[in-house]
Amino acid sequence: MRTVGGLLMLGALIISSTPARAEVVVGLNGGVVIPGDQDLTFKEHSASGSLLNSVGTSNVGERVGPAVGAAVTLWGGQGVLRYFALQVDALYWYMEAKAAPTAPAPRLTVGQHRTAILVSALGRLPIYPLLGRFSSEKSGGDTFAYVGVGAGPAYTAVEHGQKEWDAGFQLLGGVAIPLTSKLQLRIESRYLLASDADSSPEPGWRVDTSGTPATFRLGSHRDTRFIPVLFGLDWRF
Repeated sequence: MRTVGGLLMLGALIISSTPARAEVVVGLNGGVVIPGDQDLTFKEHSASGSLLNSVGTSNVGERVGPAVGAAVTLWGGQGVLRYFALQVDALYWYMEAKAAPTAPAPRLTVGQHRTAILVSALGRLPIYPLLGRFSSEKSGGDTFAYVGVGAGPAYTAVEHGQKEWDAGFQLLGGVAIPLTSKLQLRIESRYLLASDADSSPEPGWRVDTSGTPATFRLGSHRDTRFIPVLFGLDWRF
């Protein structure tokens, strides 16, 4: 929550400093999400909720899935603030994982739906027609590269598993290319971290999902990784 609070403070600074000249951008995007390696644990519970069997497997096949989203971005309107922005975006993505656990665990295709609402701080650098600085006082004529970091609530719904809210985190980077004075094309990639999903003790077989250990993660239970590759269209106001 400290991260989100800091990002909101940045947004307040941008709004208060440039109320008449801030650049508001609204966009839609879509693409694919590449999942990181996962572990699946198959658990069988009795009607009373007691654990009968637990079968783990690390031999998991993850499938690339679709991703769609929308974003609202507020860039500063003058001076150094033109290089910084606050962004609020919503992203939905879906992927499947399949494993071959030992008996008596069933072989299941585990669909995973996730939706995140993320608040991000962005920074950009013009790269065309001038490198490092904007070509004019008006917005919309420059191709620029950007990077950002964000956090926010993320909802996970695992088929044969758990449904829960937790925190999500992202690093993002991309390039924005103007098509007209108002319309721009955006090409973007992200590194998303979501929480593991441990199933509740309901009768029958249930599946726990978790990410495998990685160099960049936020704790042992927040290492489920995804790399969305997105293409978007933005309209500048």
